[in-house]
Amino acid sequence: MKLNPVFFIAKRLLLSRQKKTAVSVISWIAVLGMLVSSAAMVILLSAFNGIEGMIEGLYTEFDQEIIVRPSSGKKIPTEALTEIIAFSTQIDGVSGTSMFIQDRVMIRKKKKWSNAELWAVEPSFCQMSGINKPNHLVNGKPLDGAGKSLIGVALANKLGLHSMDFNPETVVLYIPRQDRKIRIGKSPFFQEVLSVAGAVDYNKEVNEQVLVTDLTFAQGYFNNEVSGLLIATTEARRNTIKDLLSERFPKGYIIETNLEKNALIFKTSRSEKLIVIIILVFIFILSLFNLSASLTMTFLEKKPQFTTMYSLGMSSKDLNRVFLTLGMIIVALGVVIGLSLGAVLVGMHERFHLITIPGTLKAFPSEFDALQVFMLMILLFTLGFLATRLTTSFLMNSDRKPK
Repeated sequence: MKLNPVFFIAKRLLLSRQKKTAVSVISWIAVLGMLVSSAAMVILLSAFNGIEGMIEGLYTEFDQEIIVRPSSGKKIPTEALTEIIAFSTQIDGVSGTSMFIQDRVMIRKKKKWSNAELWAVEPSFCQMSGINKPNHLVNGKPLDGAGKSLIGVALANKLGLHSMDFNPETVVLYIPRQDRKIRIGKSPFFQEVLSVAGAVDYNKEVNEQVLVTDLTFAQGYFNNEVSGLLIATTEARRNTIKDLLSERFPKGYIIETNLEKNALIFKTSRSEKLIVIIILVFIFILSLFNLSASLTMTFLEKKPQFTTMYSLGMSSKDLNRVFLTLGMIIVALGVVIGLSLGAVLVGMHERFHLITIPGTLKAFPSEFDALQVFMLMILLFTLGFLATRLTTSFLMNSDRKPK
């Protein structure tokens, strides 16, 4: 097979140096710089993908895929949600619904007090959220009836609720009265002794503030009104179902997805990923300066031989292609090896859990995305080509073929 002379000369310029000259060192430093930055991009992209997935899991498992609330006021009569429940359960992709009450309350355990966020839900919520599963129920027993509750693990520790594996703890719950006018001498709170069956672990907000109990227990304190409706759907159908509900019930309700509710958290995570990638791209661009230096020094080192090449029939365009090919070989070595190395390291971590989250035995989240790596490769090759093209154009313009 006949080797392309342009590629052959470019390869010889890169590999045929017997001595470790400054040109050779700079060339391999350029390869190393691109290799390290490319590998780092794959690793950090995968890490941020994993973090995004973990955050989405933390903030979407408790809040179901779709939340329906009244557009005015904090509460709505349960009868007003009957039509929405009947309509949503007929939609393909809906796996369950649960009315809920969400309100601020006070909790007391002996002399320890804390404010909390009450979530009163229907029994179907336990299945929808997986709240009774071992990965969430870290202490105690499942929520299985009226008069019992589950509490965020950090809130439980704050109140000194530690021994719920064998016997439930009891707390005093203070629920604000819904009366618009409170008589003098009348307490503004309902007081109720509540059995806490266990502690749950979701996210910081739930862990530090939430108290989950049965809807039938709490409804009497809220005039048989609820805060809204939770609808569990598949992720693929989430936005479609939300659009169907918004079209069917255009007035009187705020219908949003759990991603929209926690949009700020997800935007912050994506912004952090973008900033890190931009920084790494700039590091890659810095390594391209080494590439330009390598091409320039190679050009100056081999300049006396150009006359011979011209006499053998090589044109200025051919010489331009030689240096363009040389630059792209250096770029290809750095980018391809770097991306491959990053992919291998990510795969090893996902297989063997090389890095754990500090203070836990859980593997640091990571998710390899081949499409992202492919798009990254196109970006890096484009930057490498532009840097090589600009350098070779400058060199060719500074040294015209002698007439």
